[in-house]
Amino acid sequence: MLRIAICDDQAEQVQLIRKAAENYFKTKREFVSYEDFDSAFAFIDAIEHGAVFDIVLLDVCMPGLSGMDAAQELRNRHSRAEIIFLTTSDEFAVDAFAVKATDYLLKPFTQNQFNKAMDRAFSYIRQRNSAKMIFRLVGGGIRVEEIARILYMESHGHIIQVHLNDDTMLETRKSIQEMKEELDKIAPGQFASPNKGYLVNLNAIHLIKTEYVEIHGHHIPLGKRKYREFQELYFQFMFAT
Repeated sequence: MLRIAICDDQAEQVQLIRKAAENYFKTKREFVSYEDFDSAFAFIDAIEHGAVFDIVLLDVCMPGLSGMDAAQELRNRHSRAEIIFLTTSDEFAVDAFAVKATDYLLKPFTQNQFNKAMDRAFSYIRQRNSAKMIFRLVGGGIRVEEIARILYMESHGHIIQVHLNDDTMLETRKSIQEMKEELDKIAPGQFASPNKGYLVNLNAIHLIKTEYVEIHGHHIPLGKRKYREFQELYFQFMFAT
């Protein structure tokens, strides 16, 4: 799932940016969630309380705390989010490089300009998540899948069910421990076990509760004694440099 934050102090601008993002993803096979913020303070508060985003659509000129300040705070926390500034002034374009912004768009921007910026951000995210894994299928044959498409894995005896982001599932013969060791070689730290017999893709998590982890509407049980440990693993991975 792709998590997008929209931060602008003007409500009508938030709506325009959301509309542009929704238009962009109409042709993409991607599950997207949005969270809107009316100030940089509100955005930083969410980050401090554990919110994690893949793309941040950020205004620069906001009262109290600027979008550039918010972006710097994001980087100080080692966030890997792609930042796209959308603002009425080109005054801070050079500063955008210091916070490793993906793009800097001047308002009013066109849908085409927005799409190009999102293409760039999306490509960077896909590059980070483009590792592949080969599965030997139950019943014969092999299948190659991108790690980013794997939501979670569930063990049933000597068979592991691998659930993918298009709601399909494949089966392979392997133990959860063997699978974890292989995944750690390909995508270190990206998969963790919330409970015995499960591995989940930390990049795909939508919600962590004390009783379960939510991924694409699926509730994966979270062990009673594993909540804090699992939460720490999640934050370590999401905010890794």
